[in-house]
Order: sequence, then C-alpha cells, then structure tokens
Amino acid sequence: MTRWLPLTAVGVALFLVSGALVAGAAANDAQPEFKYRAYAPEITREEVPPTPTPVPLPVPYNGPVAALHLAAAKLDAAWPVEVRDTYFAGGREFFEDPSAPQKIAWYSRFGQPGYMGANSIFAAHIDYVGFGKGPFGYLTSASVGDALYLTMDNGTSYTYTVRSVAVVGLQDLDMDATVFPVLAAGVERVTLISCGGTFVPYPGGGGEYTSRVILVAERYVN
Repeated sequence: MTRWLPLTAVGVALFLVSGALVAGAAANDAQPEFKYRAYAPEITREEVPPTPTPVPLPVPYNGPVAALHLAAAKLDAAWPVEVRDTYFAGGREFFEDPSAPQKIAWYSRFGQPGYMGANSIFAAHIDYVGFGKGPFGYLTSASVGDALYLTMDNGTSYTYTVRSVAVVGLQDLDMDATVFPVLAAGVERVTLISCGGTFVPYPGGGGEYTSRVILVAERYVN
C-alpha cells in the first residue's frame, strides 16, 4: 500500500538527510559526491536569472456567434446565425440543414470560435427555390488572403485569413478532414460549406448539387 507523507514530514526528512551528508563530510574532511545534481560554485543565487512566468491567455468567450463578415462573398450581419446539429439516417451521420433559407447553420458541437485547435463549421444555402441567393451564394467570389471577421454576441470579434476556396465533387469530399482537420499549435480554423457544381433535378421536384464549396479561413496566435 502506498503511503503519503505530509509535506512537513518530507521537509524534515530531507533536512535530516542533508545534515547527515554535511556531518559526514566534515568528519571525513572530504567533499560529498554530487552524482545527481548540478554544482556551479562560482554562480551565486543572485546571478541566476529568474524563470519567466508565462502570461496565460484569456479564456475565450463561450457564447453564441452573432455574425460572419466576408465582403468579397457579400456575407454580413444580414444573414442570422443559428445553432444546428447532426442526425443519423441509413447508418450515416448528416449535418442538419439551416431551418430557413436566410439562416447560417453553426454546428457548435464541433468547434467554438476563439479556441486554439478548434474548427468552427458553418453551412448555408447557395440558393433556394422561391428565395434566390442564399447566405453562401457568393462563396466562390472570395479569394485567398481575404479577411473574414467573426463577431460573437458579446461583441468579441475574431479575424481570420482565407486560406483556400475549393469546389469539391461529392465523390472526392473527405468529410473527416473537413470536420476534424489536424491543426498546428496556435492555429484556429473556420470552415464554411455550401453546395456547388451542377444542379441535378429530381423527378417530381427538388434536386441535388454535385459538389460542395469549401472555404477555409484560419487565425494564428503566437
């Protein structure tokens, strides 16, 4: 059974061992052996530089997203953001659609803005029958290097740099890499997803796009 000594008992024990070493050294008129410790007799305590105390980063706000702003894609606060989740059908997991054509879905379970290593995922329609262009209708107009601004509902704002805008066929879409990317330390990502490519109508109404538009933007903190 493991037994734990109180801190005071440990301190006393160390003191006694140290005293025994010193006493033994004096009796034998010899220096103790320093096998397992560094010994620098010419450096005084005052000359040893202090260990810097790391400055902790503030804890990011853990609340709702209020708006996305990306001028090149005509994306602004006019398009409200809502929290959505996923659902299962036929043994597969799918993102829920936005509840209305003018809304942007944020899948908060996968990532919260402001947190390093997080990937915050948003999806919206490119267009909608009877509505016209949706919130992400102009994603492909954005370019690498554009600034994407994300505003939380408490006023906190984060700035991201667009790293890629790609139209990817459904057969080539790697959802694991899109949803769970491997991010370096100090990197945070925002991923915007919409439909793209060719629209294939279904008999009797509706249809499906053959591709997805994936926009990736990142924020770096040293």
